[in-house]
Amino acid sequence: MRFFSSLWAALVDGIVDMNANRSRSVLQFIGIVLGVGSVVATLGLIDGGRQQTTKFFETTGGILKMRIDNKTVAAAEQSATEKNSKGLTYQDAEILKRDGKNLSLVEPTIERQELVRRPGFEKRINLSGATPAYEPMYSFHVAEGRFITQQDLSESSKVVVLGSTRRDQIFGGGNPIGKTVEMAGATFTVVGVMERKEFYWNEANGNSLEWMNEMVFVPITTMMNRLSGERENQKVAYINVQVASLDSIDAGNEEVKTLLKRAHGGIEDFEIYNRKDRMKQMEQQGKVYDVTFMVCGTISLLVGGIVIMNILLASFNERVREVGTRKALGASPVHIAAQFLVESVVVTMAGGVIGIFTGIGFCQAMARLLQQSMSVTPSMMITGFSCAVVVGIFFGFYPAVRAAGLSPVEALRYE
Repeated sequence: MRFFSSLWAALVDGIVDMNANRSRSVLQFIGIVLGVGSVVATLGLIDGGRQQTTKFFETTGGILKMRIDNKTVAAAEQSATEKNSKGLTYQDAEILKRDGKNLSLVEPTIERQELVRRPGFEKRINLSGATPAYEPMYSFHVAEGRFITQQDLSESSKVVVLGSTRRDQIFGGGNPIGKTVEMAGATFTVVGVMERKEFYWNEANGNSLEWMNEMVFVPITTMMNRLSGERENQKVAYINVQVASLDSIDAGNEEVKTLLKRAHGGIEDFEIYNRKDRMKQMEQQGKVYDVTFMVCGTISLLVGGIVIMNILLASFNERVREVGTRKALGASPVHIAAQFLVESVVVTMAGGVIGIFTGIGFCQAMARLLQQSMSVTPSMMITGFSCAVVVGIFFGFYPAVRAAGLSPVEALRYE
């Protein structure tokens, strides 16, 4: 009980002293508020950027997706075997679909540019020959009508599915389902319109997914059999594959590489883009900025702590005779030290609370200025507050120890 009584007395003395020296306390307070605010704002912006990346991947099919592209190699560097390779083909996709044990989806895409005609509209646009797997692969769903079906593939049907922007361009925003467009001298019936896709890294750069809204889909077999006239070993622009879980990403990556190298006579004339590895790479690249921002925030907090220590030392020099008198009257070193520590910790705790809200304000202002998302979580607030308390104890410790170790005789002689 005596310990708690002494602690309470030290707390009261510390608060009374702070109230008696308000301007000094305000200077200590401001340093901690700005320091904690910097730490919270930094953590919020870092986490906001990380969440934006994750959200972008989720909007376009998630982290389980891998894309296989044809590898571009300079002709002078190619071997004779590589020069004879056709690259990725529709047959490669069939092999992956048949033999890929770790693959849940396989989606090859062929791209062609064709002249599309309709009364009031005539323009060469990109067509994508796709399969039913495209919809779940990209989390890209129809808003009206339907997407390409397996029956469309079997029959090489002359059907077309439009992105929302293409629908507006070709049909003026009206309902196109059941209407026709002319492509490559053939008539195609519109069977679906895709949902509008939107994602903004920032407002200045516009919609990063507008390319999806401009897509025009036909069955991949229709593209091969009716538009290109080449049915065997049809080259594809790229192949997307999806694994069942995060645990099977690495196994799926190796499986794709093994199956395609076998199909291509041992040649690795393709590149696999793994989204899991891509996220790791982006995080590693971002760590440079994360560390820089965190160092700046920590320096701000340390500056606040240094201000506290200097002010407490100045306060100690002003109150040497007072401290000596109290020790002569029986105050223990612990009581004296606690009084100085209380002043430091109370200031940093109050500054930490205000600093959290200041940090949220900083974060929102920076997010608007940089047109970037932000995210402040309870754990970030606790981190900022904890840092403030630690700084208060650390920088208040030296003045407290000096005061506690002061000799009453020397103190009473101090001028």
